Amino acid sequence: MFRANYSVDTASREMRAMINEAEQLLKAAGAASGEQAVELQKKGMDLLSCSISKAHELERKTLHSIKDVAASTDKLVQANPWRSAAVSGLLGAGIGLVLGIALARD
Repeated sequence: MFRANYSVDTASREMRAMINEAEQLLKAAGAASGEQAVELQKKGMDLLSCSISKAHELERKTLHSIKDVAASTDKLVQANPWRSAAVSGLLGAGIGLVLGIALARD
């Protein structure tokens, strides 16, 4: 699980860096002229394309990890339905108690 979070964080940082670099290249292309502008614009567009690919990869990894968590939760609930109901009830009662105390203070 930690590994998946690390990959998501790393991918999002890489995407932000690529987008910032592409933005700088496209701004430089606007200030440049001729063939240099075309080359800078091409590099900027390539970086944007790469960041879009990274975004799709990040989405795929995130969905995969969400599905894994949902499947493991489902297995746990199926194996221990009464324990799951008890934990949910206790959690709800605890939240209700804390909210009741907090609202009674005001």
